[in-house]
Amino acid sequence: MIFYLNVKNTVFDNGGELFLNLLNYKNFLFFVRVNFNRLIEVKDLEEGMIVNDYYFNNKDIISLINDVGGNLKVYRLKDDSNYSYCFKSISAGGLTKKDMFLLKIMNSQNIISNYVSIKLGFPFAPFITAGLITAILFGDLIMIISKHMILVV
Repeated sequence: MIFYLNVKNTVFDNGGELFLNLLNYKNFLFFVRVNFNRLIEVKDLEEGMIVNDYYFNNKDIISLINDVGGNLKVYRLKDDSNYSYCFKSISAGGLTKKDMFLLKIMNSQNIISNYVSIKLGFPFAPFITAGLITAILFGDLIMIISKHMILVV
């Protein structure tokens, strides 16, 4: 996935440079953070999108998010001096309809900005299905071949 995003976004011009830069742990984390997060407008949010850290200082947001009881959770920040709180999705399930409705209302009332950072993810069900089909086909084929090999030997 990282190499696909590199080709698509042309982050590095030389493939060797990409490999050497990804060997460093901090560079790898930076590369993942930059390429697996996108800013998207609140009006374009869809169900299932995973909200990444949204930083704020307004205490009213805490009560609004806690009252909805959706998939968003507020965290208190200790290290950052500019912001006191952040909210993000607590599971890979992403936003629910309640969460989207709440974010759109907060945006329309200018409580939050027009853009929210989301994490890009892959649906894993197609890969699990492909792996199962491959295991069944090749597993059975290998069992048939090994059964005949034992009979021959």
